[in-house]
Amino acid sequence: MEKQTTDKATAESGSLSGISVVLPLFNEKPSIEELHARLTAVLRGSGRPYEMIFVDDGSTDGSLSVIEGICARDSHCSRIRFRRNFGKSAALHAGFKRTRYAVVVSMDADLQDVPEEIPRMLEKINQGYDLVSSWKRRRQDPWTKLWASRWFNLFTSMATGVRIHDINSGFKCYRRQVIEEINVYGDMHRYIPVLASYRGFHIGEIQVRHERRRFGKSKYGPGRYLGGFFDLLTVIMLTRYNRKPLHVFGILGILLFALGFAIDGYLSIGWLFHQWIGDRPLLLLGLLLMIVGIQFIFFGLLAEMIAFSSTNRDDYSIVPGASDLSGETSHSISRKGMPDEDSTS
Repeated sequence: MEKQTTDKATAESGSLSGISVVLPLFNEKPSIEELHARLTAVLRGSGRPYEMIFVDDGSTDGSLSVIEGICARDSHCSRIRFRRNFGKSAALHAGFKRTRYAVVVSMDADLQDVPEEIPRMLEKINQGYDLVSSWKRRRQDPWTKLWASRWFNLFTSMATGVRIHDINSGFKCYRRQVIEEINVYGDMHRYIPVLASYRGFHIGEIQVRHERRRFGKSKYGPGRYLGGFFDLLTVIMLTRYNRKPLHVFGILGILLFALGFAIDGYLSIGWLFHQWIGDRPLLLLGLLLMIVGIQFIFFGLLAEMIAFSSTNRDDYSIVPGASDLSGETSHSISRKGMPDEDSTS
């Protein structure tokens, strides 16, 4: 417990004294031993304390036995085992809660991410960045995945304003305060840079090597694209309209009401000139649009009341060491979804 307290104090000071590597995996048995060996060489070479946290997301191929063997002979390694496959966001969240050091690296366990790129990411984050994302400019993936990724990143960048090339990359380096202030759930791991940028963290990016998949098969299918679109809408609501939902629902309501009013106004002019409008579908469409518009406005007002009454965290982020008027530092900020100190011991 004393060591954990020391590590937390070091983390809050922003020091790069230690490195935690979080490795979410699902059915990656063939690559785990090589991944461990290469990571060990890289992390030992850094000259800093380190740890590796393997998060087994319900593997069924014997990955767990390999991980347990590694943990038995290497005290730097620990493991988390899920009862079933809960997804990458859940695995990252569990791994982040277990970390002890000031800098956290997340990467996939399939060895497409190159462990030897970690020192360059550490150099980048030491330049003052809070989160460094990898850009796999020359991705070794099928062309279908390449084009889908390019369109996804382009659309996400335009929609969110976060100008990095590979938002969805799982190979990232974080300062500890980033993972303490961001709650990763659902499939929100794709948008960690967006959530971090909204909190005011400084986002950086470096080009990294990317290797072809030598083991297993990709876990991503066509269904992830539709889910990613809905997650993007969620992120936009959480970052732009989390505290002002009426701004989005009210605007939609006014637009719909105005369109319906214009349609019925046009029909009313015809009625004044003795045109029969009772059986025209446009009349019903205009009335429907006005009713739905009013409902959207009232829905936005209800959402505002819910947002006001359920506020449980500050909608800002404080730089470590800076004090507010009450003398409290960033350590006092509410951390939704993160554990208390005693819960990780």
